[in-house]
Amino acid sequence: MYYPVKKRMIFIVDDSRTEIELTIIALEATGLEMSVCSATDGMSALEFLRDGRCLPDLILLDLKMAGMNGLDVLREIRADSLLRKIPVAVVTSSSLESDRTAAIAAGASDYLQKPWTLGQFSEDLKSVLHRWLPN
Repeated sequence: MYYPVKKRMIFIVDDSRTEIELTIIALEATGLEMSVCSATDGMSALEFLRDGRCLPDLILLDLKMAGMNGLDVLREIRADSLLRKIPVAVVTSSSLESDRTAAIAAGASDYLQKPWTLGQFSEDLKSVLHRWLPN
């Protein structure tokens, strides 16, 4: 009997369209099959998630966003019974230990500091995907 492989859905939340595009390129470079959706602010991300029609398998969440920041979005996700079990990897350029500590305290499943090269970013994302998306 044939069972089709479920394509994993990754949801990127970042207020920079350039960063979203770079993240998509880095995800494509992992060689793993997935679909990607995105939102450019915290409020529209929560609207999409709370709609419930298409819940992602993993959320990649920027920490430093204008308006509703990543920590606020993360707290809302963890407070919602429909969303709280979705793994959320905070992806940020911040190297501050206080940001890492705050993200983990707010419920981040993983914390990924963006490296300087796209190749390293792809490798780091591949590790996150393997940790949170079982085969």
